[in-house]
Amino acid sequence: MTKKQVGVAVDASHANYEKVIEEVLTSAGLLTPDGPVQYLARVILDFPLTWAIARLERADSVMRARTLVATQATHPVYLDCLASYHVAGVVTSTDEPAILSGVYAAATAQKTYQWRSGLTYMELRVTRLLLQGRDTRAAATALSISTKTINAHVSNILCKLGYENRAQYVAHLLGSFEVGAEDRPAVSPGEEGGPVES
Repeated sequence: MTKKQVGVAVDASHANYEKVIEEVLTSAGLLTPDGPVQYLARVILDFPLTWAIARLERADSVMRARTLVATQATHPVYLDCLASYHVAGVVTSTDEPAILSGVYAAATAQKTYQWRSGLTYMELRVTRLLLQGRDTRAAATALSISTKTINAHVSNILCKLGYENRAQYVAHLLGSFEVGAEDRPAVSPGEEGGPVES
């Protein structure tokens, strides 16, 4: 596959966010292809956090298969939540090699994401709804299951990851982003707001 066969459509909440990855895409010749392209990848910039979730909710499965999500988040569960939409890949917006390889994979609908959190698909679906601000009843309605089942999934998530309640869990997911923080948690275990060690 040559560069001229691949193009990129960037989906961002504001034009200024496109500058985050513009240089890396332009230097690879992907942003301004000459004429029509054979393969088109869609890159969703997850700025502000959770913006990509709303965009992925509205996309069909074919579009999601050709989508790469670039986010500022570093929490493994948050990254898995984005990947659970069956996108081609999820990368941090500062990882230039991952962005480029992800674009080429997305252009041909190849999945490159490696699961990190250890949560089940249903637990990730429940987490997506929690991140959207849904309560137990609304989450149950959205998934066509009982509120008791939602509570069981939340309980399993909290047990697996060591959080005390769902508010702490969601706050930690949304608070885990720093430039260069990929190799360390935003809050250490046992600190205020971090997972509690048993």
